[in-house]
Amino acid sequence: MSEKDTSRNATSQESIAEYRYAVHSKGLALWKEKNPVFRANMARQLAEWAAILADMEAEEAQKVTQSGSSKST
Repeated sequence: MSEKDTSRNATSQESIAEYRYAVHSKGLALWKEKNPVFRANMARQLAEWAAILADMEAEEAQKVTQSGSSKST
């Protein structure tokens, strides 16, 4: 993910998948990293990406919930 990719406005399914993959990959890399400075920086980046992903997931869930309630009305 580049710096421009961290925009919270991106909500396409592709972007969500990219963030899921990035969070997963960064988490795996964090477990393997031995350097404590690198590990701390990776953890910060992982936290940022995870927060963005959580916002994106919540927005998608809201869309699904709204479309489901509009179909039943």
